[in-house]
Amino acid sequence: MMTTLTILGAGEAFDPNIPNTSLLYEGAKNVLLDCGFAAAQAYWRRGFDQNYLDAIFLTHHHADHTFGLPAVLLVMQLAPQNRTKPLTIIGTPNTKDYVTRMMDIAYTPGMKRLTFEVNFIECAPGDAVNLNPITINTALPDHGIPVLSTRWEVNGVCHFAYSGDGKATPASHTLFKDSNVLVHECYALPGHEGAVHTDVQTVLQLAADSKISTLILVHVAAAQRQLVAEFVRTQNFLGGRVLMPEAGLVLQVG
Repeated sequence: MMTTLTILGAGEAFDPNIPNTSLLYEGAKNVLLDCGFAAAQAYWRRGFDQNYLDAIFLTHHHADHTFGLPAVLLVMQLAPQNRTKPLTIIGTPNTKDYVTRMMDIAYTPGMKRLTFEVNFIECAPGDAVNLNPITINTALPDHGIPVLSTRWEVNGVCHFAYSGDGKATPASHTLFKDSNVLVHECYALPGHEGAVHTDVQTVLQLAADSKISTLILVHVAAAQRQLVAEFVRTQNFLGGRVLMPEAGLVLQVG
């Protein structure tokens, strides 16, 4: 079975043109990674039926990574064919409470609207999640709140790694090593990334140190996008390919 990774969106929280950063992993399990308010439409445009997803993985509890979730869950509930199989939602500790409160606010009576079973797996950074046959290893980047950087493996073979949001840490750096395909947030040029995001030079150096073959830059600030692209075009220390998709890029990862 061919396994693919689709970049549904690569935008930061307030990008007016590019959907929020969100990924779709399709293989032995079909998993949506992050679901911001603009990511929901990017997912719907793929035309999947209500039973397509096996799981939704939330890297952290910020709006541009989660606020599309109530709409996605309700669309699964809608006719002509309501969802019939269970759905797993994976996230940091307190994800069940977070999603329940979000649903209550978004569409009263919230989770009670759903007739299909929703199971939660809460994972502390550094722990692993078993989504048979996928093993999802995690690490904590620096974003000011709990975030799950992830490494996705099947039978010991790494398919890809995804930073979520935040500056790389020694733990996430170790997680990414030899992952071949790395999707990493890259907010801005050096000095413009702010306290909880990563700059392009740091990401490129991390990818070079980790022997990454394909680096995909996401969550780039809208005002910095062209500047980051020029920096990437002129850099000479990462030998692998560097991609800056907006939405719709599909890669074979397994």
